[in-house]
Amino acid sequence: MPINPHQPSNTIPGLAEHVETLQQNIMPYLNRNSTLQHSCTVLLSGQAGSGKHSVVTYVCHLLNLHYFQIDCQNLIADTPGATESKITDMFRRARVYSPCAIVMSSVETIGRNRETGRIDNRICTALKKSIRSLVETSTDADLPVVVIATCHDKSNVVSDIRSLFLHQIQIEAPNERERYEMMIHASRFISASRDINYHKLAKHTAGFVLGDIFELFRKTVQVSIQRILQKCAIGSRLSWAEEQCLAMSGVTSNHCDVEDALTQMQSQRADNIGMPKIPDVHWDDIGGLEDVKSHILDTIQLPLDHPELAATGLNRSGVLLYGPPGTGKTLLAKAVASQCALSFLSVKGPELINMYVGQSEANVRRVFQKARDAAPCVVFFDELDALAPNRGRSGDSGGVMDRVVSQLLAELDGVNASEDVGKQVFIIAASNRPDLIDPALLRPGRLDKLIYVGISENKEDQLKVLIAQTRKLNLSPTVSLKEVADRCPVNMTGADFYALTTEAATNAVRRHIQQSISNYMDDTVCAVEQCDLIEAASKIIPSVSEEQLANYRRVKSAMAR
Repeated sequence: MPINPHQPSNTIPGLAEHVETLQQNIMPYLNRNSTLQHSCTVLLSGQAGSGKHSVVTYVCHLLNLHYFQIDCQNLIADTPGATESKITDMFRRARVYSPCAIVMSSVETIGRNRETGRIDNRICTALKKSIRSLVETSTDADLPVVVIATCHDKSNVVSDIRSLFLHQIQIEAPNERERYEMMIHASRFISASRDINYHKLAKHTAGFVLGDIFELFRKTVQVSIQRILQKCAIGSRLSWAEEQCLAMSGVTSNHCDVEDALTQMQSQRADNIGMPKIPDVHWDDIGGLEDVKSHILDTIQLPLDHPELAATGLNRSGVLLYGPPGTGKTLLAKAVASQCALSFLSVKGPELINMYVGQSEANVRRVFQKARDAAPCVVFFDELDALAPNRGRSGDSGGVMDRVVSQLLAELDGVNASEDVGKQVFIIAASNRPDLIDPALLRPGRLDKLIYVGISENKEDQLKVLIAQTRKLNLSPTVSLKEVADRCPVNMTGADFYALTTEAATNAVRRHIQQSISNYMDDTVCAVEQCDLIEAASKIIPSVSEEQLANYRRVKSAMAR
């Protein structure tokens, strides 16, 4: 049955722009003196949970229109004739409740044959005739009927049906300000503490839509209840009745609860391509590489701090980090995203390759669409040589890699088409073999900044790396990291220093266990001593040989710009 929607008087937080657009599209058709000779048809697209039906319901409330909703999946029958009959009957019943809005949800499900998947012209024609009949058979006394269709992706709608809708509105992922407004609105439905930092949460929820934000606060309540139950269950487990009493008594959610719920949601939603989020990596985690840090910050932070550079075309779209494995290329990309408070989307090249025709290119498009939804964002392509090899040399019979490279080039060209500095997407790629990458990717305007990330060339830089790697270890006050660095080979990478500190921590644990066995009452804290580090340094073997380093230096000279 059609209903008159009841919404609060204030607008929908974070969706006010889409509400205004839909209202402006419909209002001219509500005037009886209008000379328009066609019906008002609107196609509203957006991902699941973006607020399509909330926008439609609220606009119907503002314009005093009845809300007549039909799920297009219920229109599909066993035969095209039965489907045509259902469509005709739907429009006939809707006209009884005029003025009203016919809301066709999931419109992408109709127009195709259920068995073959081909376009069914009979269904498309039936829908076209039904929409035309709203004007052709109406009289001056009839009130208007608006047709609004919703879908997740308008490209999945049959072209003949998509052409019937004169107005098309795309609900994109909200920006940081809109997410902040949505969170303020959603938190009113729970008992929220005053310590919740909504600005920080809005920055860390890039890519979230209205439905995700409501789900976040629903999970927050669950986390808050579990926290209270754990504190109350001292020494024993609470009974089911006691847990229910605590839950019903009301629990106040604080900022830590929201962060725990956000972590759970991001881990649950992670797929093979990942979810954009701000990493927890800082400059203190990276030792040395000062020149590399400054080059990357000039490429990314400078356009953010000075938006006028983007208007003059001085900003760079991408950076390629190349060098031996284990030198910290991935850590650098994460630290830059954390330093600049940008969303970070990590993509490994082989993850995008799919056996089905066209799916690999679709995965590339999906990565950049996620980045645009989470902008400003850093997209990090690890092992780029596996994703974008030289075209014509990949050797696959279907030419899959050539098409993937072509799609990647097209996306890189349009990555910063938006003039809004808040919608910028930065590309950082890493590779151990830059000579295998297609040269078209390395031209100016794409990955136009090539930065060599090598090993620490002197003992001072090695000491900085060692300090960064031991920052989270419990070191004895008598430890001299300079002496340890002097004992290390010259060709050690950051990964080798990580292996050294891990081995030293393992040596400390073994020694502490042996001391505890010999002295049963030993309550001393396990700390890494100088002897543990010296022993680990004597056993470490560098992962990159001198010959390999010489090859990388030759590659650096060949690719120097």
